[in-house]
Amino acid sequence: MRELYKQLMVWIEEKQPVKIKTDQGEATFLPVKLYKDVHKLFAYNRKMTLINISLDKVISIEPTRIYGSFDIREEQVVHMY
Repeated sequence: MRELYKQLMVWIEEKQPVKIKTDQGEATFLPVKLYKDVHKLFAYNRKMTLINISLDKVISIEPTRIYGSFDIREEQVVHMY
């Protein structure tokens, strides 16, 4: 677990998106803050919602590559007349 924390800190500094796999599935996140004492990772999901992830339920974390923007929120079209 100690090695995972070190690697997560590096990915947070580098703003590296990661793929997190849990028993509920897997998804891509942008990690922003790690709290070692409570085993929680705060990260943005692809809709730019800040969530916390319990590291106790994580099966694996690996860096991933995102092509284009990380933010996949629906673009709002503004019509100007």
